[in-house]
Amino acid sequence: MMISRLASRLDLSETEAEVICICGEPQKNRMEKAILDHGIPIRYIGKKKGFSIGAILRLNRELSRFDPDVVHSHLSAGVYCAAWIMSHHVTLLHTVHNIPDKELLKIKQLVMKMLYRRKAAVPVAISHEIRSLVKAHYGIDTVELIYNPVDIGQFSRAAKKQHSNFVAVNAGRLSPQKNHQLLIRAFIRHHKKYGEDELYILGDGPCRPELEKLIRENGAENYIHLEGNVDNVADYFAGADVFVLSSKYEGLPLVVLEAMAASLPVISTDVGGVRDIVSDSGNGILTESGSEEELIKALRILRQDREKARAMGERSFVLVQKYDTSVIAKEYSELYRKYS
Repeated sequence: MMISRLASRLDLSETEAEVICICGEPQKNRMEKAILDHGIPIRYIGKKKGFSIGAILRLNRELSRFDPDVVHSHLSAGVYCAAWIMSHHVTLLHTVHNIPDKELLKIKQLVMKMLYRRKAAVPVAISHEIRSLVKAHYGIDTVELIYNPVDIGQFSRAAKKQHSNFVAVNAGRLSPQKNHQLLIRAFIRHHKKYGEDELYILGDGPCRPELEKLIRENGAENYIHLEGNVDNVADYFAGADVFVLSSKYEGLPLVVLEAMAASLPVISTDVGGVRDIVSDSGNGILTESGSEEELIKALRILRQDREKARAMGERSFVLVQKYDTSVIAKEYSELYRKYS
């Protein structure tokens, strides 16, 4: 999503660009369409599961054909680019999307550390907290900082849906990192006091069976809804009163910025770079990671004071303006020129 938003907003009169997808095949989804409609081609390497020398060779051929002045990588792609950038003396800008000791496997962290130490690659952090962690983890001084982009218009245009009860929404992969068990347990206890309230969880992943079991065993099927992967996230946000994130760790979650663009107050565990965009005195409530009690307390504060929740939502929309995709694309364009 981040790559799609960034690529589709680049000024092609200043920047010639291509997107290379190392894993997977064409999906013909809206993210690909946004890139292609903007006039940027997508090349597919077709790497399967596991490490692949063949994928490295195919990637090297694509990079040599395009002959870029700078390479911008995400997740494990930086490791696959290592040989080419070292031999062609081209700088790799690598966006660090999560806390550095969780983002990559240890062996891949060693490769990135070598690239950073040799000045062949420059990390780009997505929050102040991630920037500090990257410096400490890799023992380096140079770490750029550019926040994640959000398409504000996509989420602000959806018409608000009127309802009498209190509706919470969460969106993200159903994985251990997101700790949906905590959110579900907290909401079950919240519901005992406010029996009409509902929680919608958007997304899918490996933890779905155990989450379904937890909901079923507590008789919560009528008010906690696992919606799976949906295309109309903005519509769900428009029908909610608060966005809730229960993660164990994060970088700077795009979904929080999306919730802010939808004028929602945010309840989140105080992890990673969330503190950069959510504050107790402004647009939400931060809770201790793993604390069911704090999560319940935060839900009830906003449930009992709807005016406070509304004011926090308005503050969210003001704060998110500087993260609009058009702004972030310009910042990356300047970074490309700096290192080309």
